[in-house]
Amino acid sequence: MNSIRKNKLWIVTELFYPDQTSTSYILSLIANAFVDKYDVGVITDSGFYQTNKSDSTSQFTINSKLKIMRVNSRNFDKNKISQRILKMILLTFKFFKILWKNAQKGDKVLIVTNPAPFLIFASFLKKVRKFDLYILVHDVFPENAIPAGVIKNKRTLVFRLLSFVFNRAYSKADVLIVLGRDMKEIVQKKIISYHSKPSICIVENWGDVKNIFPSDELPELIKKRHENKNITIQYAGNIGRVQGLQNFIKKMSLTRNEKIIFDLWGDGAMRQDLESLVQRSDLQDRVNFCGIYSRDEHNKVLNSTDLALVTLASGMYGLGVPSKTYNILAAGKPILFIGDLKSEISLMISEEQIGYCFDSNDNQGIIRFLDNISLADLPAFQKMGLKARKIVEEKYSEEVIINKFKALI
Repeated sequence: MNSIRKNKLWIVTELFYPDQTSTSYILSLIANAFVDKYDVGVITDSGFYQTNKSDSTSQFTINSKLKIMRVNSRNFDKNKISQRILKMILLTFKFFKILWKNAQKGDKVLIVTNPAPFLIFASFLKKVRKFDLYILVHDVFPENAIPAGVIKNKRTLVFRLLSFVFNRAYSKADVLIVLGRDMKEIVQKKIISYHSKPSICIVENWGDVKNIFPSDELPELIKKRHENKNITIQYAGNIGRVQGLQNFIKKMSLTRNEKIIFDLWGDGAMRQDLESLVQRSDLQDRVNFCGIYSRDEHNKVLNSTDLALVTLASGMYGLGVPSKTYNILAAGKPILFIGDLKSEISLMISEEQIGYCFDSNDNQGIIRFLDNISLADLPAFQKMGLKARKIVEEKYSEEVIINKFKALI
């Protein structure tokens, strides 16, 4: 007796297992979660966005029922804008070719906004192949190209042309999945003038509550720093153009509080610039570049701080919701957020009272905060951290967020 064929779900993403970036991890677990509901096919790149520190992927495995189709792409330098754009174009055509050959009427297709040009091709192919299109909006293009320095401003002809093309592509989707309230507002404005509008649904990123958790005791490094009256602020993630980390380091150089130590974990396009800035600012003894880390080291890294920094450059309102935030909550750490105060992360921190929020342009407020923090604040940090862990378990765990995806697709 023949078994009933499951409906087909295609997931198209540049980043996928065994790459160790957060996007790869999230998309890999989403694919795993749908194998019982759909016949799942994944179209992805064969390379790594991040040069992994180790080959270990012990924290999760890929379900053997997944059909993974990988395209070969050249090794481009992701930190060089021209090479990054070239790779996006190359991947777009290769992804389109595979989806063109395989997608059928009635299939469901979930794509991520990376590579960005693929949105245009997917919206065209939806019209031809008659499949249901779901777009998971991790980055809002072309708006995010302005704070990244790729496009000068919204008045340029290039921006206006790209906006017309991409806004139309967004409007052709059946469902747009966004990461927060601020992003929903921006995306609504992008499609407001189109007669046919997709549903816009908020599905937040999640924290890895199984593998990331508060440490039973302080790491030796933090103990030694406390003995010397030092307090640690940590940034762990992509050191890119839209994080605004250079502004935080400049404020570090202006604070009178020499007991603050700032650890940066990760790599990215701005690392060399930040290292030069630290040298010029005479902060070598207080700012440490710790390098990249594997997913197996994630819990150890996130527990090696007193306060975790999440920052977005001015102009990033609604254009991205840092996924690192939810793993910080899982580690039971309070957050220092610097960015737009109306953004999703700022709203969440303020509503739940699990950290401190400052506008990117509030120079005096940030410096005053840095001037005054000390070991006397550790009890308050611990209280916020305990609350953060409880919140991520209740609202932002993998189970909770995966169920939201299953309800949508």
